[in-house]
Amino acid sequence: MPAMPHRHPPARRFAVAWRLAAASATLALSACAGSQVPANKAVYDFGPVTALPAVSAPAFTGPLALADVSASLALDSTAVQYRLVYANPQELRPYALARWTMPPAKLIQQRVRSTLSARGPVLTPGVVATAYTLKLELEEFSQVFNAPGASQGVMQLRATLLKGNALAAQRNFTAQAPAASADASGGVRALSTAADEVAKQLSDWVGENMR
Repeated sequence: MPAMPHRHPPARRFAVAWRLAAASATLALSACAGSQVPANKAVYDFGPVTALPAVSAPAFTGPLALADVSASLALDSTAVQYRLVYANPQELRPYALARWTMPPAKLIQQRVRSTLSARGPVLTPGVVATAYTLKLELEEFSQVFNAPGASQGVMQLRATLLKGNALAAQRNFTAQAPAASADASGGVRALSTAADEVAKQLSDWVGENMR
């Protein structure tokens, strides 16, 4: 009579299978950990305010109320964004490992407030009665690549100056600054320069239209 094949008791077979499964899971987790090392994001703002040059616009005739800067949903995030005009100019793309400290509209509001304050008091709407209120709409704020190695920071802003509830003046502001490098760092520097330029133009324009 042939010998019966050796079989492990059910409990032992279960224990062996469990140890093999646990060992396989440990190896899989180790492989994932080794291949997915987390990378830290670089966080940017516009840097310190530099000394403002002398400008021709007169000082404000009274306090100015600066409303919160509004922006489209596409720009209402901390992402540092860029466009590949040579591929698809309609697509905004975020850098994976770069972000702003706050949404660009907030950073721009801080820079505009600092620049305007050199001409006179700049207040939050509703704090005290002011003759003029400035409203700003951010329409574009991205690093634009016209070719793989050539890009510039582009900013577009619509400004509306109200006297009471009446329209005093309105203007679109655009500034462009070349990026020193084709990456997020270069884009951030270029966009910061563009923001400073718009803030200075805006300061001149507001001073000329507050009468």
